[in-house]
Amino acid sequence: MKAKQYSATLLRKQGKSYNEINQILGVPKSTLSYWLKDVEMPVGIKKKFWHKTRRKWAYNITQFNKKRAMLAQERAEKIQYLASQDIHKLSKRELFLVGVALYWAEGHKRSRWRVDFSNADPGMIKLMMRFFREICHVREDRFFAAVQIHPNVTAEGAVNYWSKITRIPKNQFLKTYSRVTPSSKGKRTINRLPYGTLRVSVSHMELINKIKGWILGLEKLI
Repeated sequence: MKAKQYSATLLRKQGKSYNEINQILGVPKSTLSYWLKDVEMPVGIKKKFWHKTRRKWAYNITQFNKKRAMLAQERAEKIQYLASQDIHKLSKRELFLVGVALYWAEGHKRSRWRVDFSNADPGMIKLMMRFFREICHVREDRFFAAVQIHPNVTAEGAVNYWSKITRIPKNQFLKTYSRVTPSSKGKRTINRLPYGTLRVSVSHMELINKIKGWILGLEKLI
């Protein structure tokens, strides 16, 4: 036992942790704690020991956080998948109400002559195009579109992308423009809006007023 205690003392003075000494000698950590309670490491080794301990602690914390984040992501994806099963094929009535609500939230409502809807989410744009075509019965030649791009986006790439999403011919796209708002300058990540923001327009006084009326009707139900 004295030989192991002596070996444990040497190993401790070399900067070994209780875990490391336990693995080398097979002595329980509770025993090591008793044996080594008065053993002081040399200053230089002590600094190295604490530096190694901090690095290991930081690594363990990082790995723990990564695992926790991965488990949280898996749980979130499962919840989202199960929730997505609650949504079935949209009826005409549901498409009508969803479209009106989205225009109420994201559409330009001050215009007296034109319908304008802007967004960067391709799923939302697809849904609104269904609303315009199936509910509002907008003729294909009345659609116009414009893309607001950012420094990481090419005009040609953005127009090609949104033309496929909307099925609006590229010759009905207005001139692409670039604008970075003061509030987002230097803050937005470069890939956050990979194809910019799309504005879909329809010059149709009757339709914009119908949509405004539908919004008023929806508001009365609140």
